[in-house]
Amino acid sequence: MKFNAYIVELKYRENSFTSSLIANDTIVSANFRKIGKDLFIANFKTQVEFKFLEKVTLKNRNKEILVLLPVLSKYNKRKLTKISRFLGNGTPGKREKTTIILNLLTVEKFLKARELLSFLAISQEELVDFLIQKELRQEIKIIDFTHLSIIAYENTQNYLKELNSILTDCYTARTKSIKLSEIESKLKLPHSSLFFKYLLQCSRHNFAFKISKNKIVFEKLALLEGEIDSLEEIEATLKKKKLSIFTIEDILKESNLLYEEINNLLWFLIEKGEVVQLSEKYYIFNDDLNKILNKLKKYKRNQGEVIDIQSFRELTLLTRRYIIILFEYFDAQHITQRVDNQRKILLTV
Repeated sequence: MKFNAYIVELKYRENSFTSSLIANDTIVSANFRKIGKDLFIANFKTQVEFKFLEKVTLKNRNKEILVLLPVLSKYNKRKLTKISRFLGNGTPGKREKTTIILNLLTVEKFLKARELLSFLAISQEELVDFLIQKELRQEIKIIDFTHLSIIAYENTQNYLKELNSILTDCYTARTKSIKLSEIESKLKLPHSSLFFKYLLQCSRHNFAFKISKNKIVFEKLALLEGEIDSLEEIEATLKKKKLSIFTIEDILKESNLLYEEINNLLWFLIEKGEVVQLSEKYYIFNDDLNKILNKLKKYKRNQGEVIDIQSFRELTLLTRRYIIILFEYFDAQHITQRVDNQRKILLTV
């Protein structure tokens, strides 16, 4: 692949000069600008192709340059300082092909590593294997395999942290939606990019939302102070009534809340993992469910792996209606397996 500029090593006193050199049997002219000790940027009028660590003679100057890197983007003073540092002025180990790629991620937020295949003279298969190993070690994140676009793992975590902060602010402020363009502006990432979509997908672990018409719409919002009080009252009432398995109608009888309010509170408890939905209508507290599961394990250990409704009633003191609801849930979750009118316990004891 050809580039318009390269970073080269050259021992020369002048900070800037123009010289000619031979590239692929063609004489080309380049403007040289010093960026560090024995390091110059060579700018060419047309694109030329060099290889990593290729030596090229400057015409009529009795000097030789060593090609170190193509210039991939605009480098400010801070970036040039980093580049000068990691090139190491010949320090052993700092000019390995794969090391160069990782070091470039200290300068570039994103790197299209495929652009360097020809320059580094390595195969795509070799580079892919190397990048996958680095991703498994959580050193980088491969954004896409088409261009072999990569980002440093630390930068990925920083982007995720910033996105979660943006979404948290919206969630706690009970903002129903936020435009993708607004997130794009704050993250300084195009919302059409694959990496942006990857970040959104990761954030779904912390937030329930859907993407509609170029905006994020939260499916559930943070509870208000009054709703938190109602939530505590519901939990206390149900446990006092010993309603370990309950419906929205049960809560309606014991509170002054509306159906929609109760539904929102239940979904909040489900998302927190405090309540489990057994069926379309019935719910159970997670603590109570775990107690029943532990009793099933004990039953299997002491009395065998098959249990019937009567034995389960004696075990849990639940009515037949609730037992049927639980058995159907257990079957669906592969906790039990129906055998005629009995259940085979699949739990590991």
